[in-house]
Amino acid sequence: MRWPIRAQLLLPMLLVVLLTIALASGAVAYWRFVQVRQRELDDLRRVTATLADASFPLSHRVLQQISGLSGAEFVVLDAAGQVQYATLQPSGDELHTARRAAQQTAHPSGTVTLGSKVQVGQRSFLVHEVPLVRPLADGRRGTLLVFYPEDRWSAAVRQAVVPSLLAALVMATVVAVMTALLARRLVEPIKRLGAQAAAIAAGDFRPLPVPARNDEIRDLAVSINSMAEKLSRYGQQVRDNERTRLLGQLGVGMAHQLRNAVTGAAMAIELHKQDCPAPDSEALQVAIRQLRLIESYLQRFMGFGRAQPLLHQSIALPALVEEVFWLLRPAAAHAAVQLVFTPKDEKLSVRGDAESLRHLLMNLVLNGVEAAKSSQDGAQVVVELQRVSPWRAMLLVKDNGPGPAPEIADKLFEPFVTNKAGGVGLGLSVARHIAEAHGGSISFQRTGNWTCFAVELPLEDS
Repeated sequence: MRWPIRAQLLLPMLLVVLLTIALASGAVAYWRFVQVRQRELDDLRRVTATLADASFPLSHRVLQQISGLSGAEFVVLDAAGQVQYATLQPSGDELHTARRAAQQTAHPSGTVTLGSKVQVGQRSFLVHEVPLVRPLADGRRGTLLVFYPEDRWSAAVRQAVVPSLLAALVMATVVAVMTALLARRLVEPIKRLGAQAAAIAAGDFRPLPVPARNDEIRDLAVSINSMAEKLSRYGQQVRDNERTRLLGQLGVGMAHQLRNAVTGAAMAIELHKQDCPAPDSEALQVAIRQLRLIESYLQRFMGFGRAQPLLHQSIALPALVEEVFWLLRPAAAHAAVQLVFTPKDEKLSVRGDAESLRHLLMNLVLNGVEAAKSSQDGAQVVVELQRVSPWRAMLLVKDNGPGPAPEIADKLFEPFVTNKAGGVGLGLSVARHIAEAHGGSISFQRTGNWTCFAVELPLEDS
């Protein structure tokens, strides 16, 4: 059975408050009832005592005046039970019934009570019988029957009790309404959080607006938003890892065959050089070097996703840049992009894996060439080296191309993020991995018409 949190939180409190109101109102109503009853009895007792011990004759006129003041009806009987004076005209049977009822409920001490009810005509009365102290005009003692209208008694009770009950009803209504509003104020945010949790379970990681009121529900909303953000990031990482694993599984066979073909092509060119020596064989040397690099990249691709041991050797960064430019100058010339590097006299060396750092730099320079070739104003890729601290160097690769699309700028170094037609989106991700494996970092910024990738590395003597 479902037990809503609204009922769990507020129903017990509402029941306690309503019970308290009911008990308090009941106690007040009963106290007022007792007060009204006592007051009416006291008034009637005084009137009855006055009439029973009256020193004046109890005539019909006197009884009418007393009846108008007290609200009661009076009947004076002689010793034989005959009516002498009366403000009410009961029949013989009604009179007999009234006297018998009064005698049955008479208090031994003679105290006035209103416990005997009789019907006279169309009205109900509470009757009480009192013996007269002074004799009647004929010298005999008489009896006074007091008829107190039941409707007057009920009206007095209602006048005393109903206001208390109405006040209790109003208070209970106000409490119920306020409780309902409070329940809605508490439960609605919880429902929204529940809906967001269900959406997160369905794969929708959009954040929920955080309530302005600083309370536990706001803390819960912030926590759920944080959880959604982390789940979204973890989900993306899982998808990227799955794509990487699938890419490795699908490409390892192809990479093996391509590596064999590239190795054969490089060997064929070397044999051709031996058979046909040429005065200027730089083009063939570049071709052979590129084929060897392709072979190395295919080897790395076959081991992609597995930890690769890094060689720790001294690498002069200016020489590394010159080598990369020598390898990429034909591709840059074909794209009409000028490669610019002005080495400084300062020696900047790092320790690490030369093949990995060459791969990193070639990725950045090739990306710059591809971006800059669409420039209409002197396409250039500029590489700069500078010492940013006694222990660290900065390698800057700039191009005057249009730069990455704004929608992917914040995710540029994540796997499979690209806006190139036919691009895979692994180049910059691999570059970041290489930089971090060497204790460095890579960043990106767009300044004016220039796109700049900055690779910071620890120097060898740091």
